[in-house]
Amino acid sequence: MSAGAPALRDDDYRNLAESLPQLAWIAEASGVIVWYNRRWYDYTGTTPEAMYGWGWRAVHHPDHVERVSARIRHAFETGEPWEDTFPLRGADGAYRWFLSRAQPFRDAGGRIVRWYGTNTDITRRRAAEERLRSAQERFRALVDSAAAIIWSADASGALALGQWRWTAYTGQSEEESQGWGWVDAVHPDDRARAAEVWAAAVEARATYEVEYRLRRRDGVWRHMEVRAAPVKAEDGRVREWVGMHVDITDRKEAEAEVERARQAAEAANRAKSQFIANMSHELRTPLSAVIGYSEMLAEELEDLGQAALLPDLRKIEASARHLLGLINDVLDISKIEAGRMTVAAEDFAVAAMLDDVAAATESLVLKRRNRLVLDAPGALGTMRQDQGKVRQCLVNLLGNAAKFTEDGTITLGARRTLEDGAAWLTFAVTDTGIGLTEEQIGRLFERFAQADESTTRQFGGTGLGLAITRAFCRRMGGDIAVASVHGAGATFTVRLPARLPEEDDAPTPEEVRALAEAAAVERHDVVLLVDDDPAARELLSRFLEREGFRVRSASDGRAGLSLARALRPRAILLDIEMPRMDGWSVLHAIRSDPDLAATPVIITSVVNEQGLGRALGATDYLVKPIDWEHLKGLMERYRPAGAPGTVLLVDDDADARERLRRTLVRDGWRVREAENGAVGLERLDEARPSLILLDLMMPVMDGFTFLTKLRARPDGGDVPVVVLTAKDITPAEKERLGRDTERVIVKGSVSLGEIGSLLRAMYAARPPEPVPASLQGLIDELTARGGPGDP
Repeated sequence: MSAGAPALRDDDYRNLAESLPQLAWIAEASGVIVWYNRRWYDYTGTTPEAMYGWGWRAVHHPDHVERVSARIRHAFETGEPWEDTFPLRGADGAYRWFLSRAQPFRDAGGRIVRWYGTNTDITRRRAAEERLRSAQERFRALVDSAAAIIWSADASGALALGQWRWTAYTGQSEEESQGWGWVDAVHPDDRARAAEVWAAAVEARATYEVEYRLRRRDGVWRHMEVRAAPVKAEDGRVREWVGMHVDITDRKEAEAEVERARQAAEAANRAKSQFIANMSHELRTPLSAVIGYSEMLAEELEDLGQAALLPDLRKIEASARHLLGLINDVLDISKIEAGRMTVAAEDFAVAAMLDDVAAATESLVLKRRNRLVLDAPGALGTMRQDQGKVRQCLVNLLGNAAKFTEDGTITLGARRTLEDGAAWLTFAVTDTGIGLTEEQIGRLFERFAQADESTTRQFGGTGLGLAITRAFCRRMGGDIAVASVHGAGATFTVRLPARLPEEDDAPTPEEVRALAEAAAVERHDVVLLVDDDPAARELLSRFLEREGFRVRSASDGRAGLSLARALRPRAILLDIEMPRMDGWSVLHAIRSDPDLAATPVIITSVVNEQGLGRALGATDYLVKPIDWEHLKGLMERYRPAGAPGTVLLVDDDADARERLRRTLVRDGWRVREAENGAVGLERLDEARPSLILLDLMMPVMDGFTFLTKLRARPDGGDVPVVVLTAKDITPAEKERLGRDTERVIVKGSVSLGEIGSLLRAMYAARPPEPVPASLQGLIDELTARGGPGDP
């Protein structure tokens, strides 16, 4: 005790003992307990008399009392400090766990005179420890029983020791896998990504998710799905990471097998659709000839007065037309099944379209002595839809009604309504024919299905018409419904939005790109190539550019038509079978447009329908594979005046000039020559060239002087110049040439053909004329309509 500190009385020690949160006690040297603090009696509910000596045994749990007694007697006998845990019964009869400690107090001679002990309630701590131990045991059991590889890592992301599931699976030793050594077991192609994603997850303290291949101990690579999550302390710090590897190799192989099966099915479906398309084409060609010759023969028979033969000839024509219709239906179904059915919106007057449909189906309606009534009151306005498909739907329904009605009335009705701010057109075809039962209505729109077999035998048909009609309606954003009373006729109702849904009518990226490119091209000075086959576009573009034409291309019919209207090209090369709008529709639109009607259109297609192409207004028709000499001959008609241009060769090497001249002339250039810069300036006085090929090292006047004088002339400031030299260019000369020339080529570094290609590209890229306001407005309009991406 320090000097001047007050001495403590016995009462102070007693008060201290009474205020302890533990149960406290004092025993004699023999182990007989002579004093307990108040907390002992409050907890146990006992009295000093009952507890004196070894009375404490009465509040110990019977399962533990003998063990505790033996251990404390041993401590008293040996004088060693004592510690033990055991349950004590409280005054309420419940047992709680206590941690008990006792220390001997010795006199100056080392003899034990007292024992001082405490009992600390550890029930809650023990329960927490028990829960933790149970959790650890469950986790260990999970790790042992799980098919997955479960592992843990420290807060820094390094794999901890003791990951026996990892080492057992991979065959790595503890030392090899520790830290970041686990990466060595990952497939070499996946290691960088696995480590990168793991490092990012550790840094962000976020869940780790990745897939990679892991080497099994037998050397086989297995696909693993890996997940790990951080275990955080209360303050947010990451204590450790717990993760697992799940073997998904079987799933991957199953997915691959499914994908292979899907691709095989799609390939088979495409092959089927292609087969149907090819067969339809092979059948349509002779049928078109049969129909054409039948019409010609009918006219000749009438002229010859052989009218008796006309009925038989009409039957031949009717049968051919019927067969052609069936083939067209099969082709439509194949396109629907293959997902290649497209729509092309155009603006048209609804009333005029209905008049055309009524006129086209009049003969069908009259065939069974029926009467057609057109019920279209009020203003029907216009639609922006696929007019061809709308017409086909109505023709199919009217033809169907005419087939199943005799001596009756067929009504074609139309109404325009406004629903939620959008205009809709409803078309209804009502007949007084045989009608339908509920069962027949249920399978009416199935492919190759009719009302029943007797109907098919009596009225004919394949049952494709209504299936095609419903597919068309849904593709255009609408639908079809039917209502009927058996024996009293039927009503088929088609509902279509007045405007094709935006996702179908929006310009494609190809269309927006093509129109944007049109702004950089001089109008009337290009050939437009419209083909959905990239290889065909590449071949044709290369051929045309080699022949000196400037080419712009589009990969579908709608983009091609928009680009044709924007560019007004010299000529159009047009494929037939394309998405969104086929070549026939494009050709019809071109010939119907006053601004484009005179544009030459050359059909380039695998479809050999030259008669139809000529009838629709094609200027020429080439069947793929293209006869290039034939195409070259055709294109000569459309070559721009003076194309591709004039090249001035300024070089003192006569042999070099000869080689270049022959190459350039073969590519269609006109070539003039000069043996030095002075003569070159004289040639400029005669005529301004499109391009200049210039050598630097020449007598009389070298290339540098020529360039200086050229750029000083009023007519020479913008003439493209390509330097072709064997001189070693200094940095200063390179800087000067960079200001005054388009490019510097070291002689021998590129071929003559490459020089020709370079000149063609430079000529094609010459500055365009200002964009006309009408073209810029069209580009702005299409871009504003939602063309994805930045054109």
